[in-house]
Amino acid sequence: MESHLYTIKALGNAIANRDSETGEHNYRVTYFSLCLAEQLHLSSQSIQSLVKGAFLHDIGKIGIRDNILLKPSSLSNDEFTIMKTHVEQGVRIVNDIPWLQDSIDVIRFHHERYDGSGYPLGIAGQQIPIIARVFAVADVFDALISERPYKHAISYNDAIKTLKQNSQGFDPLVLSSFLEISELEYNTIITMEKNELEMHLIGKLSNYFEV
Repeated sequence: MESHLYTIKALGNAIANRDSETGEHNYRVTYFSLCLAEQLHLSSQSIQSLVKGAFLHDIGKIGIRDNILLKPSSLSNDEFTIMKTHVEQGVRIVNDIPWLQDSIDVIRFHHERYDGSGYPLGIAGQQIPIIARVFAVADVFDALISERPYKHAISYNDAIKTLKQNSQGFDPLVLSSFLEISELEYNTIITMEKNELEMHLIGKLSNYFEV
């Protein structure tokens, strides 16, 4: 299991780097997801599946052309349609790997929204697997506080305000639980350098994986 964990970590970082992100994004979003899952008292098995999916959520972006993936401005409707295919491409990549089967719920459903406004299926509410509902909150929050080629990072307070303004897209219990822990966890890791952040995350993962 130790070699598997480091393999998914390496794959996730490779995709993040291609997407003009850094390893910090994958570590932070996995950390926030893990803390939120613990706050919700999810089972160890669910947390293991969530962590795998968190590292690999965007693996399907390996199949998206650079002119779309790295575009420094808003995507056109046609480009966004292509971008959305990264979800099913990601599912296909891991589908034949037995020890990654439990990551598929996060990969396939992390862009679904509680009100049914997401993609690729437009499912809503409890139809969305719980680990995908957890990851969605962490992913949107980390995207808001992250610098990207097409946007500036925003402050913690502004990110929380945005989550609340778009609360219809999130499971209310999951969002409420995140709001309870978010400031503490944000302040815990936001100033960490990559190596320190990685070691801090691995320390928490040692409760669920052999590391």
